Amino acid sequence: MKQLFAAPIVAIAALSSWSSARALEPTTTKHLSVATSTSTPSVAPGGRVALVVEITPKPNMHVYAPGQPDVIPISLTLKPGEATAAQPVQFPPAEKLELKELGDTQLVYSRPFRLVQDLAIPASRSLIKRAASRDALLTFNGVLKYQACDNTICYAPVSVPLTWSVALKADTPDVKKPR
Repeated sequence: MKQLFAAPIVAIAALSSWSSARALEPTTTKHLSVATSTSTPSVAPGGRVALVVEITPKPNMHVYAPGQPDVIPISLTLKPGEATAAQPVQFPPAEKLELKELGDTQLVYSRPFRLVQDLAIPASRSLIKRAASRDALLTFNGVLKYQACDNTICYAPVSVPLTWSVALKADTPDVKKPR
């Protein structure tokens, strides 16, 4: 089986519990299923959180990987908000799809895969103040864009709105007591 995760994604996954994070109900389109979650259920101002998108193409469907000319690749774009991208979206290695009729090979995703966007949460006064209140949430919005194809046709491009939420917690640093 091909390795599905790049080294940075494995490192993030090793430090986080994906299953304990908040997950929303999957969104299903004609071509695939999309589920969002976060690397942690809560984050303090000054911390980091990874936004996760689990994508499962339907049978005989594929989407194009980024970095190829003449195709519409899958992409994740976040709407501006209270966090900043700590690094570019992390994509897993793609599969090679040989198109014999066209004499071409494309890089695609036809099996379940994961996109990860690492975010830095600023330690701004407004976020620190919000974190002190009960039930404070940080919500992130984005759009997943893709063009799906099957063995015979490519379909119209699709944009799927996505949302992630994490609890905003007050920073509780470990304070060493003097002896």
